Amino acid sequence: MRTLAVINQKGGCGKTTTAINLSAGLARRGFRTLLIDLDPQSHCAAGLGVPEERLDLDVSDAMRSEPTMRLDRERLIWRVGRGLDLVPSRMKLAGLEAARGGLADMDHPQGRLASVIRRLALQGEHPEDQPEVEGACEPVPNVAPRYDAVVIDCPPSIGLLSYNALSAADEVVIPVETSYFSLRGAGKQIQTARSVARHVGASPRVRLLATMFDPDLPLARDLLDDLRDRFGAAVIPATIRMDSEVKEAASFGRPVEEHAPDSMGAADYASLTEWIIEHAGLERPEPGTDAEGVARPGLPDQTLEARPLPSVPAPAIGPATAPLPEPALVVPRAELASDPLPVGASLSRAEEMALKAAALTKALPIRRSLMPHKPVAIELTDAPAPNPALHAAAPAPAPPPAETDLRHLWGVRRVDGGLLFVQPATDARSVAVVGDFNGWDPTVGGMTRRHDLGIFECRIPCPAGRFHYRLVVDGEWRCDPYNPERVPNGLGGENNLAVV
Repeated sequence: MRTLAVINQKGGCGKTTTAINLSAGLARRGFRTLLIDLDPQSHCAAGLGVPEERLDLDVSDAMRSEPTMRLDRERLIWRVGRGLDLVPSRMKLAGLEAARGGLADMDHPQGRLASVIRRLALQGEHPEDQPEVEGACEPVPNVAPRYDAVVIDCPPSIGLLSYNALSAADEVVIPVETSYFSLRGAGKQIQTARSVARHVGASPRVRLLATMFDPDLPLARDLLDDLRDRFGAAVIPATIRMDSEVKEAASFGRPVEEHAPDSMGAADYASLTEWIIEHAGLERPEPGTDAEGVARPGLPDQTLEARPLPSVPAPAIGPATAPLPEPALVVPRAELASDPLPVGASLSRAEEMALKAAALTKALPIRRSLMPHKPVAIELTDAPAPNPALHAAAPAPAPPPAETDLRHLWGVRRVDGGLLFVQPATDARSVAVVGDFNGWDPTVGGMTRRHDLGIFECRIPCPAGRFHYRLVVDGEWRCDPYNPERVPNGLGGENNLAVV
């Protein structure tokens, strides 16, 4: 069992969002996961659809209990998803570490949370017969844990509660917003976490996670590069980009991978989860193993099996025979300008004209509003058609070439100073190129969507040589279907080959 603490003294950096979605991501991948809310604001319960008025016990009650006392799991733990349990908090938790709150006067005040985790995680029916473990939650011989992973959402302050979290943690994740002030404070966050950990006699690994990243802002990209240059391996390669779907998922009480599995936020948190699994000492469950493989006490009154969307009252209309047309919101084509990252003269003028002609023949997408109380169809339309009377003598435009005539543009080609990658635009939200030239890092080789050409493109400078690469489409690694040059990758699959 591994324990991860998500901590940052600065609010608004995505700390609780990261704790929720990391826990849910581990549970989706078969890990029996326990999420502990150590933030008095109780945002984990709100973000997972747990009604605060139904909370009976919370983490403060468990921390007040004697280390030899058996905890009432049925009243304390909420089953919020398959393989995911939650120990919630309430505002009274803030008083626990106050001067007269009582925590400072208890025996081993910095190890109370570790004791709670140990008692909740072990299957033994008589915790009083098991030795108390000070500090990190070390395994007890001959007792199998109920959980594979424990995630702690820490309070946005340094006090006894944070001391307890760091004392129990094997790994520490510090979400850092990609802004100027957050970057300046990143070093202090690492120093503080390590200093507190040494003070309580723990030695967790401390890592930084870039959050709320907007790849379209040059300043955000520069700050992310600076973060990686200054802290190196301490920065988790996965980056959490800005995505409204993440906030919307929290408002519905769901993890983003459940609420919008095809969203950019879901892809980012999936990448983070996979990285944590590989680098935090978590052993993947055997294929076919259920996250519920170990029997647990039933929680009939506190189980959240189905959380339906809020009901929407039907609008009042006239006679039953009168149809109610769905309103349409027209978005000017000007809002679909190409991304501000041109690749120079990588594509010839003739190729760009052919791509634009092909893009005009594709049906414009119809997007539906994501909020259930706004059933509005959003149609992307071109500017109003010109007056036919003013262009009566204009010749009819030549039919655009078929997509099969443009297949020679897709794939990879050698250009001056490197390689040019081009893929046809699809419904994918993000496409990246990873390979020998960028350390196989999806956050570095992101492709730019060119709405005017109907393509994704990316130009990567690299010296002469042979390079292996793959594509990452919405977090899924795959080969380039437009490059027939493939070589075995030594892992049972194949990579594409590009030659400069």
